[in-house]
Amino acid sequence: MSNKEKSDFERIKESVDGAIKEFKDAVENGKELEFDTVDAEYNPLSIGVSDFVERQTKDSQYTNYILSYNRLRDITKKEFVKGNFSEGYRDGVVLVRMPDYEVPYFYTYDGYPMFEGMKLTAEYKRIKGREHENPKVVVEIKEPKIPCKYVDIVLYRADVLEEDNDRSTACDWEIVSINGRLKEEPTPMDPLTIVRNWKHLKGGTEMKGKTAEEVLEMLCQSIMHKNGLKNG
Repeated sequence: MSNKEKSDFERIKESVDGAIKEFKDAVENGKELEFDTVDAEYNPLSIGVSDFVERQTKDSQYTNYILSYNRLRDITKKEFVKGNFSEGYRDGVVLVRMPDYEVPYFYTYDGYPMFEGMKLTAEYKRIKGREHENPKVVVEIKEPKIPCKYVDIVLYRADVLEEDNDRSTACDWEIVSINGRLKEEPTPMDPLTIVRNWKHLKGGTEMKGKTAEEVLEMLCQSIMHKNGLKNG
């Protein structure tokens, strides 16, 4: 049967079957694969990767992804279009949940189990991506990262990024953070990040729509989490 004689369904099925085989072969051989989905081809929504995510490397203290950013972008779009996301701290910020099949490709220190003899370093320095801020004492884990069990991809809408001239692409949304963890309950926003956003300091995104009481509660929950405290 020629291509002209094949139905649309048959052509799409062949394409999908071929993509699945390519993906399996790539995983088995440890190769990166740029993952194109039907959504990426037919849905006009565009998602880019912010320059800010480039700090989330294997050697950083942040969650990192071992496959390509193109693949991450396309899977994020697929899940976003499917409605697999929750609202963030303000309008124009969402958290897209990664599907179970993709989670093993993310590694993190978030929730890392402490043990006697654990290797740590301390250094007085500026944080990458926040060079405009004063240096501070930074304690870093020097043990191998562990695979995540849950991962959220943080998306910012273009107009939110434009508020502080932070757009890296011409896309409708940008991936600004990869938030991996070991426990299902999401880790609260870092206290300093809350302060930056609320005071709208350099590097922070204004918390439009939030009241002072709501921000105070966010700050309390964040500080309690860092110190192992729980409500009640």
